[in-house]
Parts: sequence; C-alpha cells; structure tokens
Amino acid sequence: MGFFSEIKSALYEIFASFSQPVVWRGRTLNAIIAEGQATVELESGGFVPDESFTVKFLESELDGEYPNLGEIVEYNNKQYRIHWVSVRANRGQVEVSLRAIDQ
Repeated sequence: MGFFSEIKSALYEIFASFSQPVVWRGRTLNAIIAEGQATVELESGGFVPDESFTVKFLESELDGEYPNLGEIVEYNNKQYRIHWVSVRANRGQVEVSLRAIDQ
C-alpha cells in the first residue's frame, strides 16, 4: 500500500468516528469541523460579530466536484459562506474555511 493510500484509509476511519453533517449544494455530507474563532469587526454602526472555522470534506464524497469561493454551507442550522478553499486532488480531503453570513 502506498503512502497516500494509507493516508486515505486513515481518513476514512477518522471521518467515521468524528464527522458531523453539513449541507453543501443541497447534499448532506460528513465533515470534520475544526474549532473556530469568534471576533468582532468594526463596521458602520458599531461592532459586528464575525465567526469563522475550517471544515474538511472527504474528497470521495464530493463526486469530483469541489467547493467554490462564495458558496453556502449549512452547519447546525446556520449558513456560512466559503471564503478559502484548499484542494489537493487525490489526497483524500478538501479543506474550506467558512465565515458566518451577516444576518
């Protein structure tokens, strides 16, 4: 078994144990949710809460499609916008950074 095959195998085990459901393009996918950070941004009218965190998808669950900047992901009944994407094809996972959408 090659190095990347071993990593992909380990990823399946990790996702089976720790993943949580998210919705992307109307599909429910399993994802690893990293702890986020909450900040406030100074905008016209005062300070506005800003929350961001990273999400990792199993590449095999994406069926050859990859997330794009600006797309919406739902997690815990809240919507977040993708503002950063890391795709390393055939490495087993795709990582995105999400930011809360202004309500």
